[in-house]
Amino acid sequence: MIEFKNVKLNLFNIDILNDISFKLPNNSITSILGYKNSGKSSILKIMSSIYKNYYGEVLCNNVDINFQNDLKIDIIHDTREKDPDISVVEYLMFYGSIKNNSTDDTKLELLIDKLLNEFSLMAYKYTNIEMLDNESYKLLELIRIRITNPDVILFDNLFSNENSDFNERLLEYVKGFIGNKTLIFATRSLNYIESILTHIIILETGNLITYGKKEDVYKKADLSNKVEIEVLDNIQDAVNILKESDMIKNLVYNDKLISFSIASNITYSEERNKIEANILKNLILKGIAVYSFKKQRVRFEQLFERLKT
Repeated sequence: MIEFKNVKLNLFNIDILNDISFKLPNNSITSILGYKNSGKSSILKIMSSIYKNYYGEVLCNNVDINFQNDLKIDIIHDTREKDPDISVVEYLMFYGSIKNNSTDDTKLELLIDKLLNEFSLMAYKYTNIEMLDNESYKLLELIRIRITNPDVILFDNLFSNENSDFNERLLEYVKGFIGNKTLIFATRSLNYIESILTHIIILETGNLITYGKKEDVYKKADLSNKVEIEVLDNIQDAVNILKESDMIKNLVYNDKLISFSIASNITYSEERNKIEANILKNLILKGIAVYSFKKQRVRFEQLFERLKT
């Protein structure tokens, strides 16, 4: 478990973090959400020991994070610093050697070749890393993480690229870490990662707005268990049918789109999926032309506006 206890950070006489406290269980997947200058990246930099001049306690499994030689935390930064004058393979060999204390260079290079092929970067094996475009560089950093094999992986604005296809590709690689790693994302959006999150932290100018399990944060913001249905016609008939169900709450609609909540005691589970399937089946059997039926996508802006007051 990673725990922040009353953490404060002041840089150049500016308060960056103000009395921040939260707990994140091992192997959780967390998004730290906030607008610019909210303190998201600063939390990651404290976890990765880039910032050490903070007040309060940062613990991992009840031990100060600065005194754990065996704890491995790694970070993929938002921006590129000046790259060293080395090739892709030299860069990965360097990190593989220092992180894994490997003396078997042949075995390590075989692993690097395997990963370069997996990430479609083999053609760049001997390319100077300064010559990589931003997408290739981000993939290189994911390979580095695979080689260093940390316990905790920090992602600072990983999905900043506007190329949605590339972001979907990144997400598939990230999913490979799920289950035996603690993943923490600092981001201004829930795009791409919303479906895999277990926990959410929301910040505003260094202050903690809320944190907790995703479903609890959604429930607190009255955004849990939301469904949207688009019908081609007979909107009023569809509304009347939906009103017959005790499982449907907070129903609102316009000329084509209907939205509602599944009863709050039903969480994200097989039970909810079964209820949704029965609702859809009932509409179709009663002659409603359903164009789309989907869980309402939660946006950070919705959460922020509903929780900041």
